[in-house]
Parts: sequence; C-alpha cells; structure tokens
Amino acid sequence: MIGAIFDTIKSAITSFTSALGDVFSGLESMFFTTTSGATVPTMLGTLLLIAAGVGIVYWAFRLIKSLVARA
Repeated sequence: MIGAIFDTIKSAITSFTSALGDVFSGLESMFFTTTSGATVPTMLGTLLLIAAGVGIVYWAFRLIKSLVARA
C-alpha cells in the first residue's frame, strides 16, 4: 500500500521534471542554436545578452553612486 503511494509520487515527480526539462529545452532553442558544432546566440539571444550586460553595468553604477552618496 505504502509502496504504491511512493511509486505514484515518484512517477508524478519524474513526469514533472521531464516536462520542466522540455520547457527549458524549448526556451533554449529560442536564444541559442547549434551550427557546425558551435553554439551561437540567435538574434533574441544576442539582444538578451546585451540587455543583461547593460543591466549589470547600470546596477553597478547605482551601487557605486549610493555608496558615494553615503560618504
């Protein structure tokens, strides 16, 4: 009885993680593509990398600005 419950829970968790992995694989194909054995970003991936870089620089600028304002 208890073994059947745990088998059902195991099956549900396995199915959920498999579905979650499929979602991330689908998202990955939107941002990166493999050509000639090399993984290169797509247009959306390139824009995402640029946005992440600008965001990190902006965050660092605001951090330094707030530290200078406190001094």
